[in-house]
Amino acid sequence: MSSDQSAWYLVQCKPRQESRAQENLENQSINSFFPIISLEKIVRGKRKQIEEAMFPGYLFVELLETGEYWSKIRSTRGVRDFVRFGGVPAKISQQLLEQLKVIDHDFVTKVVDSTPKEGDRVRVTAGPFKDLEGIFKMPDGEQRSIVLLNMLGKLTVLEVSNDEFEKI
Repeated sequence: MSSDQSAWYLVQCKPRQESRAQENLENQSINSFFPIISLEKIVRGKRKQIEEAMFPGYLFVELLETGEYWSKIRSTRGVRDFVRFGGVPAKISQQLLEQLKVIDHDFVTKVVDSTPKEGDRVRVTAGPFKDLEGIFKMPDGEQRSIVLLNMLGKLTVLEVSNDEFEKI
């Protein structure tokens, strides 16, 4: 679409149906944008790289200002309604949308996994065991991890806060 007569608008989606709404909008030849971010979360005790919506429950759509396709949007599966202020659909500036696209493309796809894997060498950076090197064993919940330290010729299990050690 991308013409001088088109503008970007914010659409609210039904809960967890952003992808469905985007797919249905694309099937109707309506340009949409759904920014995602890549996060590191602990799922069932293990760290995983997952992708989530940057704005859960919302999509950006490009429409003609003449009003074409407006009723189509509201009847699209997965879409609830336009976000409105004073009864007028919220327009999104082209500049803001371009910035979001840069973030979505450049930063999200280049997330480096800095979490150590089992067997990686680590160094304790704080506490009584500062500057001692060990071997990463496994995460222990969201905030702590288990590290094996070689102390007096014997491997010792140590629970350390995730911000108190670094990968070597």
